[in-house]
Amino acid sequence: MKKTFGLIGLVSGVAILFAGVLQAAAPSKQVAEGKPLYAEACALCHGAAGRRGEGFQTPIWGEGSLIATKFGTAQGLIDYMQLMPFNNPAMLTDEQKLSVVAYLLSNHVAIPATATLDAAKAASIPIK
Repeated sequence: MKKTFGLIGLVSGVAILFAGVLQAAAPSKQVAEGKPLYAEACALCHGAAGRRGEGFQTPIWGEGSLIATKFGTAQGLIDYMQLMPFNNPAMLTDEQKLSVVAYLLSNHVAIPATATLDAAKAASIPIK
């Protein structure tokens, strides 16, 4: 009988741990909002997965990207986003552009997907 309770306790503990991991893995509202905005405004040129779109063949996040050397910090990328998308820079609001940057940086693992990118602190967030 003790083994049964021990097994039930173990299974319950694993279930609670697993549920906590699933909750922790959910993206922040900002990152989640950035994903469809990226698909709408950026994917044509940069690719759905940030790789080899019609207008830009170098990956924009992850392995092989130049994001760290080109921008250095989240602020550098935010500043550059003011020119995007090239065909209509006014297509996205500043808040939407910040969401796209958060989505992009979370894909590059420069910030956790659960994070919210604070524009006031962007200069202190390195892109590695």
